[in-house]
Amino acid sequence: MAQTYLFFRPSRLPLEPGELDAGAVLNMPDTPELRRQVEDAFPGLQWQSTLRGSAEAGGNWYEVHLPEGAEATLSIRCSLKADHSAFVQDLCDRFRWLAFDERPMCFQPHRAPFPA
Repeated sequence: MAQTYLFFRPSRLPLEPGELDAGAVLNMPDTPELRRQVEDAFPGLQWQSTLRGSAEAGGNWYEVHLPEGAEATLSIRCSLKADHSAFVQDLCDRFRWLAFDERPMCFQPHRAPFPA
């Protein structure tokens, strides 16, 4: 089994729980910048296709799915056997991304996650 995180660009920061709406999050289309960020976040990323790759980081496996089209966004699947929240928080801090998991929790740069 796997857990999925969806990543977005924020339209503004910081976000408070009551401010989450469609205008607060922007999709992340497949761009050269996004690919550079993903490859920086996952050294040794192995691409299985133009939009899907896999990697290990911190002893955990990850599947990276780049967005297909402008209306999609980055997603990352990982094992349920580990807590990935610190890694996801680091990605948000480094790249100024927002992330949502399946609980749902919202991760944002340099702030504690909160229920979405």
